[in-house]
Amino acid sequence: MGKRFYFVVTLIVGVLCCAQMARGQATGSFLGVVTDKSGSPISGAKVTVTSQATGATREAITDDTGHYTINLLPVSVYTIRVDYQGFQPVETKDVKLQVNEQRELDFALSPSSVNTSVEVVASEVAVETASSALGQVITAQEVAQLPLN
Repeated sequence: MGKRFYFVVTLIVGVLCCAQMARGQATGSFLGVVTDKSGSPISGAKVTVTSQATGATREAITDDTGHYTINLLPVSVYTIRVDYQGFQPVETKDVKLQVNEQRELDFALSPSSVNTSVEVVASEVAVETASSALGQVITAQEVAQLPLN
């Protein structure tokens, strides 16, 4: 009975170990820093990773130091896009992610151009030339008191 018990225990342990190995998944991750052109970190930028094969997307927001990390991504070819208000979006295509790879990708954002337009709308002032109803008489004393250089 002792040999049979050890055999069954060994068999169960072997099956459990093989089951863990069969469950292993092929994943990788992207990480990096988002900065502006001067090298200052950008906090709150949205980093979007899209699988070109399946169209599945994952997003991350940069922390106070501009760092982002997106873990547990399946092995695939990805497009990575970084967006932040006031800056032009940056996109990198055809980035291959391999098994257990931690791919580091840093991005530098450029300020977007600001377009402003001013529109002035005014109505014409009508001048009455046929009637002097709005006219006024200026006296000689008022003319003499006008400031002159």
